[in-house]
Amino acid sequence: MLKELIISVRAFFLAHQFIMKHRMWKWMILPGIIYAFLFVLGITYFSQTSSSFIEWIILRTGLKSWVDSNDSDILGFFITMGSFWLWFTLMLFYFALFKFIFLILFAPVFSYHHLRIAAIQQNLTFVFNWGEYIKLVLRAIQLNLTNMVWQIVYLIPIIIVCTIPIIGWFTPIFTIMMEGYFLGYAMLDYGLATEDKSRLAAATYVSNHKGLPIANGLMFYIMHLIPIIGWVTAPFYALIAAHLNTQEIKDNA
Repeated sequence: MLKELIISVRAFFLAHQFIMKHRMWKWMILPGIIYAFLFVLGITYFSQTSSSFIEWIILRTGLKSWVDSNDSDILGFFITMGSFWLWFTLMLFYFALFKFIFLILFAPVFSYHHLRIAAIQQNLTFVFNWGEYIKLVLRAIQLNLTNMVWQIVYLIPIIIVCTIPIIGWFTPIFTIMMEGYFLGYAMLDYGLATEDKSRLAAATYVSNHKGLPIANGLMFYIMHLIPIIGWVTAPFYALIAAHLNTQEIKDNA
């Protein structure tokens, strides 16, 4: 798995070279700007609603009054830390929903770009095929709807555990890894689909090479630490890096 993590991280640097060499940046500016706008809008809204939700819980349960009546610094510390990690986990939960909405809405864009990427990588002249394109779009939408349901199922118990002192502080680590896995899975599937792998074969591939989707998704989120430029370019770097990964690591499935 460590080898796959390294390969997936390296693929982002190779993706940059691929984009510069083939002048693909001009194809990703407009959709990248749209994504960046939606990201800022979503993260602002999610941050405000998460804070309001936690404040409502503390007041509704009488937790604030109980802490104030005990006048304990240690108790106050645990409540503050618990509130922070719950807020952070809720932010990841909200961002997971945002991620799937954007993956579904951008499926037509990603499908088109991936077909161009595959043609370039194989030194073929790009010829647009409506049948192949529609098939790829529908597969991406179906996959992300399925993965969205599964991630919500996994996130609910994580949010509950997050409220447990000390133990709950470590839940964001698992949440972030799960976020990366599902994002990377969606990106890897474009390459697997164009290689005529069935959804079952693709799922088997991703399961056998978990380091690839996890690192792909984590690098996608790390790029968001770079204001504006990272927000605009992250989706397409992840898409190209995932394609390069499936080309490097082949399975017979």
